[in-house]
Amino acid sequence: MSRRAAGLETDDRLLAAAGEVFAEVGYRSATLREICRRSQANIAAVNYHFRDKEHLYAAVLEQAVAEAGEGLARIAPDPADPPELKLQHFIRQFLGNLLGGERPVRFLRLMAHESIEPTSAFDWVVEKAASPLKEMIEEIVAEFFGPGTEPVRIHDCAASVLMQCAAYYHSEAFVRRLDHLNVHDPATIEHLANHIYRFSLGGIRTLASEA
Repeated sequence: MSRRAAGLETDDRLLAAAGEVFAEVGYRSATLREICRRSQANIAAVNYHFRDKEHLYAAVLEQAVAEAGEGLARIAPDPADPPELKLQHFIRQFLGNLLGGERPVRFLRLMAHESIEPTSAFDWVVEKAASPLKEMIEEIVAEFFGPGTEPVRIHDCAASVLMQCAAYYHSEAFVRRLDHLNVHDPATIEHLANHIYRFSLGGIRTLASEA
């Protein structure tokens, strides 16, 4: 194996391991020691390929953005569907992507950590992930309201939908202890998605009737 090929292999292993660790515990709690353990590399390899932890994180984010396109495409509803089906699809896919274990949705988990403990990459994360998601759910919610509705009504409803989904990710330990639920179990994800959908649909319809 050439030196260049070996270097690329180490590079890829570091990126893969770092992506797992950053997605699991966030930037601040992630350690280079754990990343190196999983990648079977050493600190010198991190310094050689990425300079330091911050630049390694930036590389992971860039790679995750490229992968996120597939996940965001699955979240997007069919434009021909009525708003009820669009809302149901969005919630089911967003929650499943956030709590499930598929590689293309890693960026959503990284974004979730950024929302709690912002890093220097926060503005970039907002632009690449948070803004598209926000615009997507706001467009769905807007269909329930008539023209001329105050933007704050649509914004509040959209934010409530997103926060309900995100809460189960951020509060996993509490949910597991208090409700004895494994939020990563497929049946539990489906149950939570159905509840959030019905709860959100009722609230949105009520507010839309008052607009």
